[in-house]
Amino acid sequence: MKDKIKQFRLNITVPALFTLVIGVLLLLFPTESLSAISKGIAVIIILCGIFIVINQVYERGFSGLGVAVGVILAIIGIWLFNDSGRIVNIIPIALGVILVVHGVQDLGMAFEATRKKAEGSWLAFVIALLNVLLGIICIGAAFQIVSLATRWIGIMMIWDGITDFGIVHSVRKASNIIDGTITHEEDI
Repeated sequence: MKDKIKQFRLNITVPALFTLVIGVLLLLFPTESLSAISKGIAVIIILCGIFIVINQVYERGFSGLGVAVGVILAIIGIWLFNDSGRIVNIIPIALGVILVVHGVQDLGMAFEATRKKAEGSWLAFVIALLNVLLGIICIGAAFQIVSLATRWIGIMMIWDGITDFGIVHSVRKASNIIDGTITHEEDI
């Protein structure tokens, strides 16, 4: 039982330390951290491409289409590795495009509301223009938005690590091991 408790504390403490370190790195070095994460994703894509090629050649018999898919995937992975910022920048750009498209659709509806003399149609124009503006900001400042989000994620991971340490400490403090059984302080 004592070994189980030690293992339990170790299983909580090690990940807590890991998330704390990652959180600090994301907070202090968001650009470099995102680049490292992007390169890691690219390496995974490269390895998947290589695995597909090997699998197609050795295990399934030679399949030209399967090998081509694996090679293309590996080439995309190499390209993303050399230009790792593309992975990170895709997310806010895609969201920005969605915001712009929805904003333009909202503008069309705002014109329709004005034409039908709907009350408060000016508010629809403001909301539509705001959506378009937010979309343009997402597209134009993609990496800065990701960097800001990365800092927030870093803060969240630091919080997670610190709270995990606190929980492990309180469990260790509240529990003592006597003759292989857990005894709580109030039972002693």
